[in-house]
Amino acid sequence: MGESRWDRLVLPLISLVLGLYLVLRPWSATEAICAFIGWLILLAGAVGAFNAVLFQRATLISTPLLPVSVAGLVVGVFFITRPYTLIEMVGLVICVLLMLEGMTNIQNAVQRSRWGDRLWWMPLAVGVLCLVLGLLALFAPWASTAMMMRLIGVMLICSSAVSLLNLILGPRE
Repeated sequence: MGESRWDRLVLPLISLVLGLYLVLRPWSATEAICAFIGWLILLAGAVGAFNAVLFQRATLISTPLLPVSVAGLVVGVFFITRPYTLIEMVGLVICVLLMLEGMTNIQNAVQRSRWGDRLWWMPLAVGVLCLVLGLLALFAPWASTAMMMRLIGVMLICSSAVSLLNLILGPRE
């Protein structure tokens, strides 16, 4: 196997392992991702605060970056210590998006019905399904976040499988 084929093998294998982890352990993966986001926010806040202090000492001009950076430090520590809050926020975002999509589809169905379209019921069915899923996401944000993690995992697995099959069955170099 040539060096270029080795490079094309590593990323699909990593994606396959990550996809399996997301499908089999969505809550652990979500918690790890949310803690990682917290660490990134904390790091950005620390770097921003450090730069703001250096800028203020060098120029004797106050900068609005310092309060924003301190807020980033606080938010980062909060998300590191309480990743479940971010998980619930993700679930609520999913809820809002599903409910907006449902209401848009229902409105589309009503307009299509007024125009005499025979397939007006299709966006109505999708809209009602989205509203029901949105309500489920509202009352069970953990479940909706886990569902999204599993969906992302399945997509990673499928993408990795296609890449690996292309590598194995593709033209030889």
